[in-house]
Amino acid sequence: MRKTRALARIFEYSNTRVMKTKLTLTIEKDIVDTAKDFAFQSGTSLSQLTEDFFRSLTTLKSQPSTVHPIMSLRGSIAEKQVENWEEDYTQHLNKKYRS
Repeated sequence: MRKTRALARIFEYSNTRVMKTKLTLTIEKDIVDTAKDFAFQSGTSLSQLTEDFFRSLTTLKSQPSTVHPIMSLRGSIAEKQVENWEEDYTQHLNKKYRS
C-alpha cells in the first residue's frame, strides 16, 4: 500500500506542469509539531498545508472585501509591547549569532 502511494506521488509530480521549490522557514518547534499533527489528522502534508495557507493569503489579497482570519489577531498586542521591536530583534540576532 505504501509503495503504491509513493509511486502515485511520483507519477503525480512527473505529470504536473507546476514547478515546485523548497522553502526554508524558521518556526518554533512546538508550532511545527502541532502543525504536523494537524496535517496528519487532515490527511495532508505540512508542505501542502503551508502552500494552501499562502495561496489563501494571495487569493484574499485579490478579493479585498474578504478578511483573512489571521487579520483578526491584529491589535492583540499592545503597541507599547512592540514599540522597540527592531531593537529587540537586533538584540535577539546578536545573541543568537555571536554566542
